Amino acid sequence: MKHLLIVGARGWGREVYGAVKKTPEVINGEMEIKGFLDSKADALDGLIGTFPPIICTPEDYEVLPDDIFFVALGDSHWRKYYAEMIEAKGGHFYTYISPLAEINENATIGEGSFIAAWSSASDNIILGKHVIMHGFSTLGHDTVVKDYATLLSYTFLGGYAEVGTLSTMNPKSMIIPHKKIGDNCVVGAGSVVMRNIKDNTHVLGYPAKKINY
Repeated sequence: MKHLLIVGARGWGREVYGAVKKTPEVINGEMEIKGFLDSKADALDGLIGTFPPIICTPEDYEVLPDDIFFVALGDSHWRKYYAEMIEAKGGHFYTYISPLAEINENATIGEGSFIAAWSSASDNIILGKHVIMHGFSTLGHDTVVKDYATLLSYTFLGGYAEVGTLSTMNPKSMIIPHKKIGDNCVVGAGSVVMRNIKDNTHVLGYPAKKINY
């Protein structure tokens, strides 16, 4: 049996727990949710509902043979930081794909990624490792979403579009076909990317234009 540890017990960590506990692996006893790893030992105090314990900090945890991890940190940079920390300790990662997502059978999805319910991915898409794809997001054919990227709800990527490493697309933003955003970019809510965006750029609007942030 695999023992899942969720790195992060704040809002996104609790959402991940809520999704994973309904999976066939957990229901059928193939995997148990062992607990959270978080530096804030009282992060779950006073909340409604029952949660597994916060065991210790990610820094202090020693990886055991049957452990598997999910890094539930919404910020792409912190997600990368803790994923690399766990990987350096010898840990492996759980990939979540909701049964309510429509994912083409030839999609490539990296380790540690999360694909939420009511999202969809068309033919020949590639998602890197530790990508978050929130609900109602849509990926057209031949799109690429690189490592640690975050697609918030209702994002849309047209055919052959690309999202760079550590980049974030905010709710209801979109990229038209064949356009790309570079690494470490942020696309503002409701924006439409109509031309390629360079690395380390924040854009907003329709069409999306560079802003100082």
